[in-house]
Amino acid sequence: MIDLSNVLPAPKQWSKHAACAADPERMFPDNFEPAIRDAKTVCVDCPVRMACLQDALRTGDNDWGIRGELKPGERRAVAKLLDGEYSDPDRVAAAVQQVLHPSIAVGRPLREVFLEHTEQTPDGHLRWTGYSTFNWRGKVYAPKRTSFFLHRGREANGNVRRVPTCPLIECVHPMHLEDGTERERRVAAAREAKELLRQAK
Repeated sequence: MIDLSNVLPAPKQWSKHAACAADPERMFPDNFEPAIRDAKTVCVDCPVRMACLQDALRTGDNDWGIRGELKPGERRAVAKLLDGEYSDPDRVAAAVQQVLHPSIAVGRPLREVFLEHTEQTPDGHLRWTGYSTFNWRGKVYAPKRTSFFLHRGREANGNVRRVPTCPLIECVHPMHLEDGTERERRVAAAREAKELLRQAK
């Protein structure tokens, strides 16, 4: 057997984790709309969706197939908006939203746009299904921070993170989130309860 390991390029590290790795042909649906929708559903839960899209934009792979949940024409439109700057995932995600949802900037409430990219899970979580950020009226919004703001009616202090009891990484349920202020209160309350328990012994 001829050893081609020094001749053939090594596979990209991210591609090993792609949701389509077991059936790559599925991602080339031609112009058949049901097959295009089916291919895009593969990308929805893909852990390397953004890496795949960034690679397609960087290498100019904008003529065939579905990559990063985008058709070739959609990738070309995103590439035009970014003008060669593909390294920042937030900028790429914002450009994607601008291409896929151009009406977002006009007349729609922030809550409606936010909920459009969520789904309720049977076990009580609110799962984020969109990209890492989304665009609304020309500004870029982070899902967890937006959920916090819509529920609390105030801007978050510091980073918004899931509470320790929430196991779902993509969860944006406002009751499963806390900002820096709420984290400090929770930690202080736990410390106080621990001290009271120690004193009671």
